[in-house]
This record gives sequence, structure tokens and C-alpha cells, in this order.
Amino acid sequence: MTNAVRTAVVQAITDAQTLLDRLKGTLAMIDGEVTVDLGRQGIWTKGEVVSLWEKSKHLSGVRSLFEITERHVGERVTFSELIAHSGLDAKQQANEHARMSRIAADLFGGKRWPIENWQGSKGEMIYRMREEIAVWWREIESQPGTPLVIN
Repeated sequence: MTNAVRTAVVQAITDAQTLLDRLKGTLAMIDGEVTVDLGRQGIWTKGEVVSLWEKSKHLSGVRSLFEITERHVGERVTFSELIAHSGLDAKQQANEHARMSRIAADLFGGKRWPIENWQGSKGEMIYRMREEIAVWWREIESQPGTPLVIN
């Protein structure tokens, strides 16, 4: 019985999050704001990407994640490729991802990224940036006082 109740509560939370995402998307449309639906990563606006970036851009592993996925926009980037790009060891890279997740949770009430991520069939994390997010990130990075780092 406890498992059935737990399952029902988990489903209710999922349903509530889905409703919140839809409402947020509707409000953004009413306000004339463009949104990008990243599925389980939620609906994003440019303003949200700006907020997350401003709070996490000091983390070199996060910067590397944005850089490499932007360079390979729409393509899959593996964790191995990411750490080769960042120069960090796997533990430090993972720690910086965890930090960005905490920043997102503080800002948006849940861990979500503007970069799709999932575990591949071989157990390695995979990342992908959608074109719309890449356009926003390029605009954000090209603002005065925010130098674009190219490795």
C-alpha cells in the first residue's frame, strides 16, 4: 500500500510541475517572450538563461559545458569530450555541474539546465544544446563586460 501512495504522490508532483511549465510558457507568450521547451529540462526563456549564466559563469567547468555544446550545437557531446575540453578532472567537472544544479534550484525551484543531458547507453553522460539556446547564449556572451572565452 505504501508504494502505491508513494507512486501517486510522485505522479502528482510530476503533474503539478507539468502544469507549472505550461502556465509559465503561456505567461511568456502573453508577454511576447520567446520560450524553448526542453522536455524534462523545462521551458526556458532568454531571461532565465541570463540569470543562470550570471550566477554560474565563474565556474570554468560550466563555462566549458556551454562552450563545447554551443560549438557542436544540436549534436551530442560526451562527458569525456567535455573534460578533454575543460581540462578539469572528472570529479571537479561533476562538482561544477552539481553547483550549477544548485544554482538553478535556488533560482527556479528545481534542478534544470538549458542544456539537455542524459545518460547514454554506455553509462556516460551526454549533453546537447539546442540552436535557440545557443543563439541566446551567444547574445549573452557578446554583451560588453562579458568576454567570450575561446579555447
